[in-house]
Amino acid sequence: MGRLSIFCLLFFSYQTTFAQLLETDKRYPDSLQYVVKHAGTDSLKAIANFALSRHWGKQRDDKKANDYLAEGRKKSKNSRYLYALYLYSAGINSAYQDKGAAVAKNFLLKADSIFAYTKTKECNLLRAKLWNNYSILLSRENKQQQSIDILLNKVIPLARASGDVAMEGVAYHAVAVFMDLVAQSEKASVYFKKSITILENIKTDTVRLARAYNNSARNSMVRNKFKEAGATIEKARLLFKNHTNIPSYVYFCGFESYYLLMLKQYGKSLKALNKGLETATRLKLTKERNDLLIQKYNILNAQQNYEEGKNVILEIIKSDSNTYIENKATHYKQASESYELLENLPEAFKWLKKYTLLRDSANNIRLKEEVNALEIKFKAAENQKKIADLNLANQKANLSAKNSRLLNWLLSVVSLLVLSVSIFAVYYYYNQKKLATQREEIRLSNAMLQGQETERYRVARDLHDGLGNLLTVIKFNLGQLVKEKPAAELNEIAYQLDHSISELRRIAHDMIPEMLLNIGLEAALKDLCESLTSDNLEIDCQLIKIKNTIPQQIQVSIYRIIQELLTNVVKHAQARNVLLQCTQQKNIFFITLEDDGRGFDTNQQKEKAGIGLNNIKSRVAYLNGKMEIVSHTDQPGTSINIELNVKA
Repeated sequence: MGRLSIFCLLFFSYQTTFAQLLETDKRYPDSLQYVVKHAGTDSLKAIANFALSRHWGKQRDDKKANDYLAEGRKKSKNSRYLYALYLYSAGINSAYQDKGAAVAKNFLLKADSIFAYTKTKECNLLRAKLWNNYSILLSRENKQQQSIDILLNKVIPLARASGDVAMEGVAYHAVAVFMDLVAQSEKASVYFKKSITILENIKTDTVRLARAYNNSARNSMVRNKFKEAGATIEKARLLFKNHTNIPSYVYFCGFESYYLLMLKQYGKSLKALNKGLETATRLKLTKERNDLLIQKYNILNAQQNYEEGKNVILEIIKSDSNTYIENKATHYKQASESYELLENLPEAFKWLKKYTLLRDSANNIRLKEEVNALEIKFKAAENQKKIADLNLANQKANLSAKNSRLLNWLLSVVSLLVLSVSIFAVYYYYNQKKLATQREEIRLSNAMLQGQETERYRVARDLHDGLGNLLTVIKFNLGQLVKEKPAAELNEIAYQLDHSISELRRIAHDMIPEMLLNIGLEAALKDLCESLTSDNLEIDCQLIKIKNTIPQQIQVSIYRIIQELLTNVVKHAQARNVLLQCTQQKNIFFITLEDDGRGFDTNQQKEKAGIGLNNIKSRVAYLNGKMEIVSHTDQPGTSINIELNVKA
């Protein structure tokens, strides 16, 4: 858990460096490429590769997306966090490729199961983005209601927990869009207002705010609130002033044109539409361009400008190669109507004939599909009838055999049941006996450890109060003698005696830490870490939400566990850095210790565990806890995770 937190901080420190570049900025992939080449660690390189993979995935460049994804995976090594980031990136890319929504959702869910272990703001933001993408996948399957539920119950709470107001605004905007899709326009307007209020206050991502204005204006027009729509469109126009080369601007032009058309301002409506057509042509947005052309055709006909309307519909027909056959037929009919309005009857008849043939072709296709479906149903019914006749004959033939087998089956079941009960009873007896033995072993181990603590306390007091005081008196008398008869030998003896007193106090402190008894576990652990920190070893001690209500006996056990863990690191690990993280959630106390020293064979450790490790295991077992050790001899670093039940 601690290592995951460190990687989250590493990732977001990198993100902050490039926060000023939006993903739509042309410099964005270049800045990531610079990190891939010059970053100091493989972890940063992996993160940058994954970001590049997602970027090219959204650009529909599958080869680059897959190459960067594979490179990031190579640099990830054994990091759980980077593996989760790999799954997240694979999920995003799968959504844009031919792998399907099911594959993408599977990747995203696996990534979330790892991110969920770390409750940092950074991981909360990553999870908010992950679930936002998951909701989009559901919407593509026409599961808008499920999308809304995920946005309200996962994305928005996670965005709030992360403190990222922009992400919360994006989530509100998505909720509003999906509510519009399920015809809940009034509710959608409420969420559009929430989104716009947040994004207006941020004033950093004008493109997102402009999209929110676009969709909010469309929602207002659906609700016949044209005055409200006009005010929103005016705000959007100011934002798009410097952003006329993006797809969102095309949609804005369409919404503005439709708004002006409803006001019967045909000239202004056409002017807005032509701006959108210019951008759609420049960006090669074929579908969006055709949508605007159809709107232009309707405006021109409303103006009775049939000649230009005819030219527009012919232009649409030229780019109809990827259009559904029903839409093509509609366009042919519109061409026929345009020529008829221009009183060019030969051309009108020509396009009407094309329309009729295409419509009949579409009807024939549908008719063939319906006939095929009926034929399949008929054959299935015939097969079912044959199967039913055969089944009836078989049933008659097998009925007598079944009756004779029934008695045998009942006898077998009774015998098996008796045997099962007997086996269960034996298993239960031996299992209870084994559990009783384990409980007795734990009780004896705890009694031994408690006896050790009592003896430590007695010896420490005797050393401190008895021998310690005696040595202090000798030191005082020797000091007086040094003043009266100065001599180098006496000074050396005084120094040695002073060192002995310090060592005696250290031993007494180790045997029973006074800070633990006087002001609690947290102060004692900080003091322990400070005492073991040296020029060769840096200990990062993170103590989170530790309560003072833990019984003192349990506090002593926790202290001894951590003392033994740190002592093992100092003696054996040859580490330079140690992370100790302790946190408490209700009655569960979590300990995570990670070092960058040499690892060890955990299998061999199980067979040849020392006294110290056995004491740790005994204390963990007594507190109904669990311990996990992750270490390897062929790579640096050891991670130990412990969970303890500290209920009084």
